[in-house]
Amino acid sequence: MYNIKIIKVDIVTKQLILFISFLFISCSSGEKHENNNSNIVTKETSLLKISNESEDDIAEVYTNYQEAFSVAKLENRPVFILFYSKYCRWCTKLKETTLKNSELKSRLEEEFIVLFLDRDNDAYPNKYKVRGVPAVYMTDKNEEIFTSMVGYHKNPKDYIKWFNYIKIELEN
Repeated sequence: MYNIKIIKVDIVTKQLILFISFLFISCSSGEKHENNNSNIVTKETSLLKISNESEDDIAEVYTNYQEAFSVAKLENRPVFILFYSKYCRWCTKLKETTLKNSELKSRLEEEFIVLFLDRDNDAYPNKYKVRGVPAVYMTDKNEEIFTSMVGYHKNPKDYIKWFNYIKIELEN
């Protein structure tokens, strides 16, 4: 009987060690890690560019930070960045309603490089302090931030006003 209790303790101890190990591994796998060379938060890599088939959607949406800014520099265009989360209903509503407004969509396609980044899974520099989503940042081709806003803005005219402001800033 004494030997059986020792075996049960060993099994319980092994199970406890396995559980603690699993808990440690699963909690640490979602942490952000900094890349010292470029000050970019590295997370899961996403697609470089999405070409949308639907006429309602923005024609070209980038989902990779470095790729979008490479194209922005080549084309000398500012960047419209939408930080979202997969489970954010306001992010979905922004993409499915406001950003499909014909005037807003046309201005985005003509004047900006459009970049959609999943706040929780995509890589981007630490200077974007994204605490809530949806969050929109508008930058120049050199990653200098013009303006940012957090939250769902239903009225497309709000974005158009910001676009006009950026156009004036780029001319100066």
